[in-house]
Amino acid sequence: MKHLVLAFAVLVLALTSAAADEKGLKELEGTYKVTAAEKGGRAAQKELTDTATVTIKGDEFVMAFGPDDKKVGKIKVGTDDKLATIDLVPSDGPEKGKSFPGIYKLEKGELTLVFTEKSERPKLFPTDDAFKAEEDVIVLKLKKAEK
Repeated sequence: MKHLVLAFAVLVLALTSAAADEKGLKELEGTYKVTAAEKGGRAAQKELTDTATVTIKGDEFVMAFGPDDKKVGKIKVGTDDKLATIDLVPSDGPEKGKSFPGIYKLEKGELTLVFTEKSERPKLFPTDDAFKAEEDVIVLKLKKAEK
């Protein structure tokens, strides 16, 4: 009987987690303009913020630098220590299949992603006092739906 109760509890937890992950993905859906980006504490080239867009639909993201220059990948969201987590996994290029663990926050149409190329997930955002500049940061602004 104990095992049955434990199995039921695990199932409920898994279903609740999957529903929360799906809700998180749904909240992120849209097309964004890159407004700021840093890699290792250094600002990205101005061309990136002038031209790049990110589209999220379901668990897929597309980062477009122009009509013929796109990077595609999958995302997985969740929560960890009260932070919204995101894992970015490129579907092409030299980093195909590699997971980049990160955190994100979405406030008033602005999506801030902090991720690393290392295995340990970041715990802080650039606005936090103890933030380490070695993490990568992308700030995106949701584009308004065209009528």
